[in-house]
Amino acid sequence: MSRVLITGVSGFIGRALAQRLLAEGAMVFGLASPRGHSPVGLSGCAFIRLPHPDLHNCLAEWRPNSVFHCAGSSRPARSLEDPAGDFVSTVPAMLCVLEAVRSASPQSRVIYVSSAAVYGQPERLPILESDPVNPISPYGYHKWMAELLCREYSEIFGLQTVCARVFSAYGGGLRKQIVWDAITKLGGSGEAVFHGTGKETRDFIHIDDLVEALVRLEAGPTDGTHEVCNVASGVETRIDTVVATVARILGRPEGTWRFLGDALLGTPVRWCADTAKLASTGFIPRVAFEAGVLRTVTDHGEPS
Repeated sequence: MSRVLITGVSGFIGRALAQRLLAEGAMVFGLASPRGHSPVGLSGCAFIRLPHPDLHNCLAEWRPNSVFHCAGSSRPARSLEDPAGDFVSTVPAMLCVLEAVRSASPQSRVIYVSSAAVYGQPERLPILESDPVNPISPYGYHKWMAELLCREYSEIFGLQTVCARVFSAYGGGLRKQIVWDAITKLGGSGEAVFHGTGKETRDFIHIDDLVEALVRLEAGPTDGTHEVCNVASGVETRIDTVVATVARILGRPEGTWRFLGDALLGTPVRWCADTAKLASTGFIPRVAFEAGVLRTVTDHGEPS
């Protein structure tokens, strides 16, 4: 029976991943923030905020086959306001996980949920894993630093590490980013106003597909190497298309929303991932964007 530890188990990705693995019969252990909630069915849960020395004891006791590190900063815009806070929640937390694995459970495979923010504004599309890393926000820099720690602990100490560079995830329960923003604003009364021009693009991946991708990356080769993989649908979608899709689902008439036309600091203009490496694991995205948005509208009332 597979034994898995998930940090950030009460968050958007961690919770969905735990539910998927529990349904498959895995023994799932979790770390949640002191104010978080433990998903039903976990074999064990520690309520600690990383970095924390107790993680060593948890790993020594639970001996997981894999550690999914889903905890940490998740708001690029906020990192511009509080770069120090973003750093603390990302880089020392990653170091804590790797050091605890090295000393207490070196056989565990570490899958780090990183971000496409490490690429910044790419020079070309689609973005390959081998393309230059060039963050344009503290959030992106700190994710990159965490990835470098994964590489260090793999190359020097032989840990098995995978960095999943997640593009624009969405789904029920995520109360931030453009899909949620559009549902909230277009579901209200009056004119809905959005930042940007609407011509910006993102590569969206539904939470169900994201979890499937992470599970497949966990099952990759265990030869002590460090891997980086884009996690996305491979489809470029304009932001004004997102807004129009949500409006159509909600029955909102055209002309009742507009874009401010401003440029957002630390935000790339266009994103689209090359997903050939992910596809080599057998991954195929199953949730088409409009169907995923419809499900997200239906689940809009869930907590994040």
